[in-house]
Amino acid sequence: MIVGFLLAAYSVVANDSLQTLGTYISSNRKRTPKVVQMLFICSVTSIVLMLGWVLSNGDPAWGRLSVPGKEFPLPEPFTWVYVLPPLAVLALTQWGAPVSTSFLVLSSFQPANIGKLLNSSLTGYVLAFAVGLAAYGLGMWLLERWVFRCSEEGKDPSKIWYLLQWCSTGFLWSMWLVQDLANIFVFLPRQLGFFPMLICTLVLCVGLCVLVATGGGPIQAVLRSKTNTSDLRSATVIDFFFGLCLLYKAFLSTFPLSTTWVFLGLLGGREIALRIKEQEFEYVFTNQESGTLAKIIGSDLWKAAIGVVVSLVIALSIQPLAQLTAG
Repeated sequence: MIVGFLLAAYSVVANDSLQTLGTYISSNRKRTPKVVQMLFICSVTSIVLMLGWVLSNGDPAWGRLSVPGKEFPLPEPFTWVYVLPPLAVLALTQWGAPVSTSFLVLSSFQPANIGKLLNSSLTGYVLAFAVGLAAYGLGMWLLERWVFRCSEEGKDPSKIWYLLQWCSTGFLWSMWLVQDLANIFVFLPRQLGFFPMLICTLVLCVGLCVLVATGGGPIQAVLRSKTNTSDLRSATVIDFFFGLCLLYKAFLSTFPLSTTWVFLGLLGGREIALRIKEQEFEYVFTNQESGTLAKIIGSDLWKAAIGVVVSLVIALSIQPLAQLTAG
């Protein structure tokens, strides 16, 4: 259980850093000391973890593993096969695949909930895609065009953007933690004491410091292929819209979902809207170096789909393996 938690803590955060901390890490790579980034991220993490623990009466996952009728019970007995999902997440992360950790980890503990996870995640993708398409198609493309031109001219962002980005990152990171802590704490008892919770918080913070120190890892390549994502101003807006989508889903349902698919939906809708608006002008203001729109979106979806297939295979294989190892 402890080994599973440690592996999940690092693998889940490392893969999902694409969604939540990816734009923050990219845009602050040459602007903010890594120590300051670590302190900021770890502070938000500690507050959200302890707040959820208090509000949920000792449940570290904000109650998302104990939804009536949709529970993810702790296996009895707990065998080594349950360590396979986070190992698979690590492998897919090194490949650069934006895998759904909710599918891969949670469905292994309760295969009966696969259909509910899939439905919750697909609706999240559609919601985020629509938000990205509408927001950037109706007006936010003006900001992206302006950002692109400022970058070409070497103009630095106003200091107000630094404050706005840190606020949006804190908002998004807290919303992500509420949604995805279930993927990490599924390996531990559903109720934790104060000192075990402090140790878990410390472990997560150490993993986040490693993540910041390494610059996000291979998964960052998915983010860098999109328009202006390394720019402070664009990153701020992306984080804000993504946080809004997760906030809406959090109020809509307490059941977990794939935040990866929500993020891919937002980026996909955004990139399509920008490429469409670009046709109205004589000059280019999107990232053409990464290839055509079909190549960019298709590559993301293909890798994510591979992750889902691997997740389903592992999830459906875990229970028979668990029975063999237990018996």
